[in-house]
Amino acid sequence: MNNKLVEMAEKLSEERKKDPELSALMEVAAQGQAPRFLMISPIRRSSQDLQLFNMKMGDIFHGTRVSNAPLLPPAQSPVLFAGPAAYNQGFPDKRGVIITFDQSEPESIIRESLENVVLHPDLEGLPIIVFRVDYDQGRARIVVHGKGRNYEAENWLLSRLERPEPLDTNTLVLICSDSRVHPPVTPQGLPMAIQTLGGYIPEYTGTEDETSQLNKFFEDWLSQKEVTQQILVVAHGNFDGEGPSCSAGQASLNPRDITNNLLRPIIMDLENAAKPFESVPPSTAEDRVKSLSSAIRKNLLTYPVVNAIAELGSPDFIKILLMDTVSNVISDTEV
Repeated sequence: MNNKLVEMAEKLSEERKKDPELSALMEVAAQGQAPRFLMISPIRRSSQDLQLFNMKMGDIFHGTRVSNAPLLPPAQSPVLFAGPAAYNQGFPDKRGVIITFDQSEPESIIRESLENVVLHPDLEGLPIIVFRVDYDQGRARIVVHGKGRNYEAENWLLSRLERPEPLDTNTLVLICSDSRVHPPVTPQGLPMAIQTLGGYIPEYTGTEDETSQLNKFFEDWLSQKEVTQQILVVAHGNFDGEGPSCSAGQASLNPRDITNNLLRPIIMDLENAAKPFESVPPSTAEDRVKSLSSAIRKNLLTYPVVNAIAELGSPDFIKILLMDTVSNVISDTEV
């Protein structure tokens, strides 16, 4: 399947270059990113959310939540939620935080998630836009709440709704929150995705934190026992000559320069995780995200069910790919 992914990514890149609007977005992306929204999506629906709201390159900075579980407070969810939200604070044109829920998720999970999202100090004053979504029909309805709303933005988002492509539930992509990189489309459809700073996930702790939620997700997903299930760790950067580098990877070269108290420890985690896979100090962010990808693969194997599947011997169960930030072209390159 990986050869097909590479071919599909190259084809999509060429199509974007021929479209004046998308080509212009690529030119902007080469200079940096200034997303308008922070979106927190369920792992199962992260790729579909981008299509659902017709979001293009540069529109959305992405965080992740686990379906059928509440978004945890910042201290308990530093990687899935707190890090992306803190990084989002530095963007100049912030219009709100979008949180999506499957239509079947209970009201109690929505209420608890809302209580926890407003605890993040870097989201203070931003409108919180909450949707219940029927992904099969491409429909969404606003969840009314008292945590601060933006009716104009809500109506604008509703006006953009379109039915997303089918879901590929056999493929899970770990990819950066960066608004310029989207999870690659597979031959079966849109993959599930965990989107964090640098695509990083921490080791399983066995305590009641975000790793416990992730472990439950892995247990539920891998219990399907599909022989075609695959995890793709996608590192991005200047791999196709069009740049630029992964911002989180670049920051992890000098994490002590970061002043944000919630962001600094996350970026330091990236540095500390990557170092054991570096024989010499990295000279570029591209070197760093390659070693970070190896660290992510190692951390994945601390989740019991992931390790159990990997030990069955499938060579492609966890695969590392490289994606160019602007072209989104993929290299099937093991690191």
